[in-house]
Amino acid sequence: MLFLSASLAQAIPQHHIPRNGGIQWGPCEHETEGLPVECGKLAVPLDYTDTSSNRTLDLALIKYPAQNGPSQGSIMLNFGGPGQDALNSMIGYAPLQGPVTGGQFDLVSWDPRGTGQTLRFQCFEPEELGVVYAQGNPYSSEAEAGKIWAESTILAESCGATLNHTGDLVGMAFAARDMMQIVDALGEDGMLRYWGISGGTILGATAAALFPDRIDKVVLDGVMNAHEYYHKAGEPNMLAASDETFEGFMAACFENPTKCPIASVCDSPESALEAVLALFEKLKTEPIPVFPEELPPLLLDYSIISSQILGILYRPAAYHGLSIALAGLLQGDPTAWVSIFLAPTSTTIPRQAEAVMGIRCGDKIPRTDSLSDLDALDQEFLETTKYFPGWARGLYVYACAQWPFEAKERYEGDFRVATSNPILFIGNTYDPVTPLVSAQNMSSDFEGSVVLQHNGFGHTSITQPSNCTNEIIANYFADGTLPPEGTICEPNVPLFGDAEELPVDGSLLLQVVNAQVTTASTAVPEVYLPIAGGSQSLMAEFQANIVSMKAAPSTTEVKFVESRVQSDETSVDILNLTFTERMPLSLDHEVPEPTEIQCPTTSAPAESGAGAGDADGPEEMGSGDDGG
Repeated sequence: MLFLSASLAQAIPQHHIPRNGGIQWGPCEHETEGLPVECGKLAVPLDYTDTSSNRTLDLALIKYPAQNGPSQGSIMLNFGGPGQDALNSMIGYAPLQGPVTGGQFDLVSWDPRGTGQTLRFQCFEPEELGVVYAQGNPYSSEAEAGKIWAESTILAESCGATLNHTGDLVGMAFAARDMMQIVDALGEDGMLRYWGISGGTILGATAAALFPDRIDKVVLDGVMNAHEYYHKAGEPNMLAASDETFEGFMAACFENPTKCPIASVCDSPESALEAVLALFEKLKTEPIPVFPEELPPLLLDYSIISSQILGILYRPAAYHGLSIALAGLLQGDPTAWVSIFLAPTSTTIPRQAEAVMGIRCGDKIPRTDSLSDLDALDQEFLETTKYFPGWARGLYVYACAQWPFEAKERYEGDFRVATSNPILFIGNTYDPVTPLVSAQNMSSDFEGSVVLQHNGFGHTSITQPSNCTNEIIANYFADGTLPPEGTICEPNVPLFGDAEELPVDGSLLLQVVNAQVTTASTAVPEVYLPIAGGSQSLMAEFQANIVSMKAAPSTTEVKFVESRVQSDETSVDILNLTFTERMPLSLDHEVPEPTEIQCPTTSAPAESGAGAGDADGPEEMGSGDDGG
């Protein structure tokens, strides 16, 4: 089924496209949260390899106009994945990226093929009929690996049957050509100004390689290695800094013991890391059954906990919550973990996951019909990280290895090109999935490019802001100024720098998470209640004295509903609600007897994964094979 202009009409107006190919902008018809964005559409060739065809595809576009004087031009944005749509992502990113560019440029993005309203890659119709696949971790057991392989076979074959007419029309090369069509339609100077993050760095590198003479300013932030993306079934070296990031989180925790409860559970970062590894081993054979009130019963196993820790490491704003929940787990109490990090279980494959597979798998060259052919890749994952070896295998690798589609166009060059203007690469020192070495290796391909080291944590420089980094980006877009090679920028706030102090008297710390308070009758804020000293973390009804609440009395009953910090919604905000004092809880259930993981009192420093500091250099595959 072809999801073209008919589906596009659901999100944006059907504006007339002038004969000269320009874009007519108008009001968006999806929720924009008050941002001054505009939407439009542009018809582009459906199949760039079929020059005899006049069939077209409508791209869904969105623009955030310059906010600081007349526009100096347009900067194209891509938000990664690959698989992130633009119409929704722009709402979250424009207020962050706009000021960094000086507010003097229009920010323009579009739903890339396979996402959102543009040739949506949808294997299951309706969405609820998708099946849960690859929830497990293939390193839990050989049986688990075989099960996930078989499930991935079904998934690949299902997508092949459903999308047999369009599955080969998505991919980075066509997306790059679509982007240049937009650049032409904008009617400016015909040159590409672009800011791509994460998966968007593959698109940026591909566009730069295909159109080197049309590059004006290109920022690639949170860099994936394009060689590994195209030429390997999986990307183990994307985890080259994952262990270092987790160990850095733990070191920062013990540097801030009054803000991190793990420091009250173990006596050193090394002993805490050993305790986490012991927890992982225990969960492989003894998963923890939990019965949250508003979620179905579920098992917290090695797969869930290890993959969620890595996902949480994307966002430094969530590190405080991670320290609270992990302290509870190490003492046998999963309550905080469930309440903060677990969303309701689902029996469907997330829509973005389908888009990621459609784009990523079609772009990959290797294919196999035997799980044993992935043994060497398996070993690479194991040698790269000891904490998260299964995270990047599972669904994406197993399904991609059996994928029925090959993108009609794939860039198969070596990326050793000279662009008309040099590219700015940005890499975080502690990025769990796009290591700094990827930025360095990709930069070695592009003549004249420079790597800026953002000495922060999380995935891309946006997640731990730095005035230094922002100023360099602004100057680059303004006049092309690049930082000197070797420049390192420090984040504005160190890890745990803005976290709340834990109470020293063992009382409860009450915090409100994204509470939206209106009146006493409707006020049902979300809270989490970590107990100091790293003991238990519990959820229950409680009474609290309220200092200020909109249209509410000074004292009210507040009922716990559900609290979590999502990977894409990690800010812990106190909104309209302040507690005058910490108060004891009246629990309506018994505290389970904890089964603690013992922290060693003395230990040698934990070793980083083999890939953490010695990912392949520029010699191999053109620029190393560490993607993200």
